[in-house]
Amino acid sequence: MRKNIVLSCAILVAVGIGLSGCSSTAFSIANKPTDFVQDFKTPACDTKNYLADELQKAKDGDDPIYLSINAASVARSCGKFELSNEFLDLAEDSYKFDVDLESTTSKVTKNAIGVLLNDTFTDYDGNLYERIMVNVYKGLNFMSLGDYENARVEFNRALLRQDKAKDYFAAQIAANKKELEKAKKDDPNYKENAKNSKVIQEQYSQLFAEFKTSEKFTNPYATYLASVFFFLDGDYANSADKFREIAIANPKNRTFANINRTLQNKAKRTRDDGKRYIFLAYEDGLGTIKENFRINMPYVMSSNNIATLNLALPTLKKRDASYKNISINNNKAAQVSNFDDIFATEFKIELPGIITKSILSMAAKSATSAAVANDGNGMLSLLTSATMSAINVADTRVWQTLPKTANIAMVPNNGSYTIKDSTGATIASGKVDKKKNALIWVRSIDKKTQPQVIVQER
Repeated sequence: MRKNIVLSCAILVAVGIGLSGCSSTAFSIANKPTDFVQDFKTPACDTKNYLADELQKAKDGDDPIYLSINAASVARSCGKFELSNEFLDLAEDSYKFDVDLESTTSKVTKNAIGVLLNDTFTDYDGNLYERIMVNVYKGLNFMSLGDYENARVEFNRALLRQDKAKDYFAAQIAANKKELEKAKKDDPNYKENAKNSKVIQEQYSQLFAEFKTSEKFTNPYATYLASVFFFLDGDYANSADKFREIAIANPKNRTFANINRTLQNKAKRTRDDGKRYIFLAYEDGLGTIKENFRINMPYVMSSNNIATLNLALPTLKKRDASYKNISINNNKAAQVSNFDDIFATEFKIELPGIITKSILSMAAKSATSAAVANDGNGMLSLLTSATMSAINVADTRVWQTLPKTANIAMVPNNGSYTIKDSTGATIASGKVDKKKNALIWVRSIDKKTQPQVIVQER
């Protein structure tokens, strides 16, 4: 939707005219994305109607993926599982029709807007790790609604997305190489500008030192929850098969080894042994987000014109953990996924394209500003500078409410559960049916906020 609204503005900016209208559009769109964290932490589920408002915005095509994935988390925290899935359905539809099946013309238009204005003027595309979690949370919501048939569909989709992740990123890497080759041909001063861009690479090298990036483009937490679903649905062979992947990837983890042994033994049995289990899925803290940062870079426009580009680029900011280490019924949970590292892995792959687009964008803006200034119209030059400043921001949209880490455990079902922090203080407890298996999903944002607990028995 945003593409249609701002395309004419992008054209006007490119030629340096009609900036008064574009300036107001720039300030209204190129701003900090809506913050959903506070509503996620302390949702006023019965008194606020903003979820209905956000749903309508998403349906109207107002940045549907960004709005939907974040609002879906708030709806889930309120226990509104159907509404949460309605948001997630909108996000998945947008992924399919506006991203995966996007036409070549639309992609060209979107890229042009990103260069002439910036990416915040177009709808958010999302990241692959976010798409996987869309299906995971849809599956969990369906489980809470007692709809195991649709829950199975969603967990299978999440696993399929993970299987295709390597191909997805291989295509992304190939696209980056293609863009690099194009830049070499289009920029007669490419070699010198490439040297100048090393200052940017150095900044990001320091950033990635804080993360453990990997070439394994999967989220083991999604695999674990799929395994638990299959177990609760009585598909023990499938459950064991999925968890085996986690155990093989972490051969020294005793918790994973014990869970794997129990699941493999269960899958081999031909009769019900009467044993029931409690599975823990603990999501801790808030995951990494993007922030805007600026860096100056000399850029050779022509043989006698060197401009200083004030680049606006996204950087990664880690957020705080909550309890980190917890236990259930005196069994310590083990970390299965670090969302910070998963995010950084995908960001690192996308970064070359982000940097290239930012450089091209600022070069175009610099050329426009110079052309307007040379015309001698002081008011137009001032307005141009104000507009360029307003739209010189990085796209920092992410799924804000995803956790920092995910921890898991599996214990015998004795009819109750007690979850404690590392000091031994109880943070959640309750009763469960001893004759059923149970999934205890716990979401702790910080130690000051009451954890969300959702129990699923079957």
